[in-house]
Amino acid sequence: MMFPFRRTALALLGGCALLAGCSSPALRLYTLGIPAHSDNKSFQVSPHATIVAIDRVVMPDYLDCQDIISRNGEEIRRSPNARWVTRLSLGVTDLITNEIAATQPHMLFTDQPLVKAANMRVIIAISEFDIDINGHAVLNAHWAVVPRDAAKPIEQNIVHLSTEGPAKTDADVAALMRNLVVQLADHISRSIPTTP
Repeated sequence: MMFPFRRTALALLGGCALLAGCSSPALRLYTLGIPAHSDNKSFQVSPHATIVAIDRVVMPDYLDCQDIISRNGEEIRRSPNARWVTRLSLGVTDLITNEIAATQPHMLFTDQPLVKAANMRVIIAISEFDIDINGHAVLNAHWAVVPRDAAKPIEQNIVHLSTEGPAKTDADVAALMRNLVVQLADHISRSIPTTP
């Protein structure tokens, strides 16, 4: 009487084992930035330091998610096995802020809320940020440096960036995207006035 039940149980266990063997690879999480490893240091910011606020980067809705995306012609491909750790706009904003701050240590750059008004704001919009399956990467962006003093002119710029590289893996795509964001940060940094 117990044999039919045992056969059914064994068949179910065998089916579960087959399904487990066919499970997808573990999800990988990526960041755009690579943390700098250095000794812990604390710096006091001069009360006279120029403060520059970096606004959250604006980008197309289909990009501003946690999916790692590549393009094949008109087709958008989302990686089934990898994600950004945060929304792409937040990761891009963070990387740009850190890159600019590293090149201009005499000023305070932040993408966090401030106690007092910043001397300048940087507003960035990315209109295109694509990596195709052949490793051609493109980033189009424009930005404005807006002084707190309304009597001063607003600095406006636009840039078209491209690079080539492998794009076979999610890590390849992440590296290409980081490369372009670092290039964008360099262009923005050079457009920021040294005095407010």
